[in-house]
Amino acid sequence: MNTIKDRYHAYQERSAWAYSTWLPGWRDRRHRRLAVSAWLVCTVGLLALSPFAATPTLPFSIWMGLFAITTVLQMVNKALTNNIGERSARLLDERELALRGRCGYVGFLVAVWGMVIAGTVLTLTPLKNLPYGPFVVLMSLVMLASSTPTALLGWQLPDDEPDPIAEGDRRG
Repeated sequence: MNTIKDRYHAYQERSAWAYSTWLPGWRDRRHRRLAVSAWLVCTVGLLALSPFAATPTLPFSIWMGLFAITTVLQMVNKALTNNIGERSARLLDERELALRGRCGYVGFLVAVWGMVIAGTVLTLTPLKNLPYGPFVVLMSLVMLASSTPTALLGWQLPDDEPDPIAEGDRRG
């Protein structure tokens, strides 16, 4: 039977296979950590620039460019981690599920504290009255919270073991 659920699972499997073929030379711990570090620097830059980017001026243009770069780095991190953070649980093994659970919990904590910070900042500061004030604060915090699990996975995942059969190694 070809139900919507079956089609969706087939789509997830195709998507997982597609992610596994992207950036094959970068799938080691050194490159993943470099991508995570670049993402973190850009995200901290977004957060630091958000109070100044609340009006349509040069800081807002810089913030938008930094937001675009951060989005690209988030997609790179997803590709380098095979999208473990968002993939269906039926496509993951036990180790990947455990890692995703721990990193997802940290992402949840970052999101909760981000909401607390956003509520406090928008209540106690005049940013709520500026044209782009709530937008830049909330989008900066959303970028941080939504990417945290993938960034932690990228930092923690070990290098993949080489497959001796696929590489033609015949050690007997």
